[in-house]
Amino acid sequence: MLSDYWTVWSSLALGALVLAAFRWFRYHTHFSSRGVPCVSPLPFVGNMLNMVLGRKAVTDIVADLYSRLEPHPYAGVYNFTMPLLMVRDPEIIRAVTVKDFDHFTDHVGFTTSSKANPLLKKMLFSLNGKEWHDMRATLSPAFTSMKMKNMFVLMTEIGQQLVDYLSKETAKCEDKTLTLELKNFFTRLTNDIIATTAFGIKVDSLSDPDNQFYSMGRSLTNIRPIVGMGYMISPKLMEFLGIPFFDQKTVGFFKSIVSNTIAMREKQGIVRHDMIHLLMQARRGELSSQDAQKNGVVETKGRQLSEDDIAAQAMLFFFGGFDTVATLLMFLGYLLATHEEVQQRLQQEVDQLMDQSGGQPSYEQVMGCQYLDMVISETLRMYAPGAALDRKCVRPYQLPATADGPGFELQPGEGVWVPVHGIHHDPKYFENPDRFDPERFSPENKHLIKPFTYYPFGSGPRVCIAQRFALMESKVVMTYLLSQFSFQVVEKTPVPLEIQPNNFSIGVKGGAWVGIRRRSSVPA
Repeated sequence: MLSDYWTVWSSLALGALVLAAFRWFRYHTHFSSRGVPCVSPLPFVGNMLNMVLGRKAVTDIVADLYSRLEPHPYAGVYNFTMPLLMVRDPEIIRAVTVKDFDHFTDHVGFTTSSKANPLLKKMLFSLNGKEWHDMRATLSPAFTSMKMKNMFVLMTEIGQQLVDYLSKETAKCEDKTLTLELKNFFTRLTNDIIATTAFGIKVDSLSDPDNQFYSMGRSLTNIRPIVGMGYMISPKLMEFLGIPFFDQKTVGFFKSIVSNTIAMREKQGIVRHDMIHLLMQARRGELSSQDAQKNGVVETKGRQLSEDDIAAQAMLFFFGGFDTVATLLMFLGYLLATHEEVQQRLQQEVDQLMDQSGGQPSYEQVMGCQYLDMVISETLRMYAPGAALDRKCVRPYQLPATADGPGFELQPGEGVWVPVHGIHHDPKYFENPDRFDPERFSPENKHLIKPFTYYPFGSGPRVCIAQRFALMESKVVMTYLLSQFSFQVVEKTPVPLEIQPNNFSIGVKGGAWVGIRRRSSVPA
């Protein structure tokens, strides 16, 4: 009897080993067996070992893979357990993201169930096919210029709140210079801006650093590395183990805010021009879709929004804007501190703007600041928050023949990676790519940038729906801050800057410490 048990267990173990070996062979030869050059993977981690070991950030890994695959127009890489075709050629990128978008309508991402991650499943980013198309068409009218102007007023209130805080704190410093870690500082600002523009809640996270909204926001966006990697390696296993992607207490907090806000506004007839109001309008079918095509979506009736739909999009708006805009502002502040001549020229433009507007610039005036736009564009080129774009093939797609072979047919379900960080730092497209040079984006020069080599917000119909909001937010913050204060290098400032390894988002090793000082002379 005992020998029979051993025979059964031995057979099962042998079968498992054979199955594992077969799966590994298929995974390891996913590209090579089809004549496509690739970087050989390791089990489970693929080409991401340096990230797992804390040696490099994902941005640097993407750039390294991009360089190693020169001169191939496309080649295979492995993002943990996911084989991806890295597309390096701008013309093929154009085809994938725009021209032949109907073959690549979805994100690769990870699949998740409504039971395990109910709001994550409903977020615009997670939706696929017609569901995504209808939701995008429903939400696009919320990001038109007119809607942005309404939220601009709310942002300027936070801008003045920022100036008041810095005036008080710099006055306490002996040399009138306040030393700050910029990521922490700007996440508090972006938190307050999203709180007021999305949820209709006024908070001051600079003066009240421990407020509940900020604490919950940090909890929402601080995805534990082990959870993030777990979902990349095996989302089904993570859900089977009952480990959600977002902290459920935090999800419940934001969901209750949305539910209570909607109930109160509907009962009392309150109108506040923020994101909740726009989503409520979308649910009632009151948003005009005349600008839908400008946002990359063909006009459609959209879809009926449930309360969970509204809560999911509001959370996505927070999740997408809290960290990414703060990251942009962090690098922008650091670059201005270390490039005094750029800062001085930018302050001249801001001073002129404030003088012409009497200290209360309009939406059109702020968005029309040419040099500010150049500086932000160059910062995004150097440090775009997203290391790569991804697309999932939904219909068979034939890639062109290359010097390596006759071509490659992508099958439904296979993924494509566009190495944003690698292309943004390729000297073929940007001379001296590690040099901070806003003149690349001057009216005289920006047309020289090769098409489809610059996409900090993505490309094609799935471009970031809130890019206009993010740029407006960044410009408002910088306009108000630079009108009264300057960034400067202090003893704690990391020079040269190093990217923080083992991080899903791009950060500065040791923190982006700079000084903020009151300007000695500010035009009246």
